[in-house]
Amino acid sequence: MKKTKAYLFRRIREIAYVLTSLPILLALFVFAVIGISSVSFVPIAVIIFLFLLSAMQKVAEWEIKRSNFMLGTDFPITENWFGNPFFSWDGAKERVTSLRSWLALTYIFVGFFWALISFVLVVSGLAGIATILSALGILALSNFSRSFEVIDGGDKFTGNIRFIGDKGQFRLQFGESTQDGLIIDSGSISWDLNSNLGLAIGFVLVLLAVWLIPRIARTTAMLVEAFLSGTLLPRVERALERFSRSNKVSEREVREAMDKESLKPALSELSKREREILTLMAQGKSNAGIAKSLYITEGSVEKHISNILSKLDIRVGDENHRRVLAVLTYLGIQPGKD
Repeated sequence: MKKTKAYLFRRIREIAYVLTSLPILLALFVFAVIGISSVSFVPIAVIIFLFLLSAMQKVAEWEIKRSNFMLGTDFPITENWFGNPFFSWDGAKERVTSLRSWLALTYIFVGFFWALISFVLVVSGLAGIATILSALGILALSNFSRSFEVIDGGDKFTGNIRFIGDKGQFRLQFGESTQDGLIIDSGSISWDLNSNLGLAIGFVLVLLAVWLIPRIARTTAMLVEAFLSGTLLPRVERALERFSRSNKVSEREVREAMDKESLKPALSELSKREREILTLMAQGKSNAGIAKSLYITEGSVEKHISNILSKLDIRVGDENHRRVLAVLTYLGIQPGKD
């Protein structure tokens, strides 16, 4: 019995968490969009944007506390994101370059669209419960009727949506008429909640919600943990560090290296086409990439590379990569010879 109560209480907390996520993240989403797309006077726009990044710390604290309270998680809260005052150059630079702020801002956009999908799924499940209770006669929904009208040029489309409580029936009536009130065409669609089909649909919606709600809550908690609690931060930092350390040789740098006096004797025997191919080799391009850049065949590329290796006197060796040695020679780095 205790396990059943604990299970139901956990599901109720998850449902409440998902249902409250949408309005909260909608407000944060609107706040973020206004802050990012501000086109007012430039100094004011900059201040608004810096304030938006600063506010991400409070957003993270709020969302982590809400997750810990409603889902029973224990995500840590990182305080004091910024060490410099808001109105200072160091403070502005710190806020713009803060990965935590940008991850929190990313969470708002990702979390909003996820909350929207989750809200629809949970509401569908609750609607399934209402459908089952109504079909079984346990829940009596009140009658309602709503009319609508659409005018397009000289045509008028009218309709009415009704729910008949004692029959448990939805009915949609619609018709097309002229502005004079002359009915051209009409029709109606009805759905009986007390039918076996309505009962079956209700059960399907409930089963789908029961299966999805724990997974929805768990995924939402993973987003909070990754973007706000900081588990994603080290991975992003490592990725940026690897990117900044990557040594990409541009064509301009290679051509400048080619013009050095120390390299001219070694490369003097190469033709213009062979120098172009060696330039592309130094940029890390494959034979296919070189062929595509120079609009020649891969066979021609292989032939030119063979001539380059021969002219640079780079011989076959078990411990050497001839293509790499050619690039090193091209860049002015004398490879060691056994």
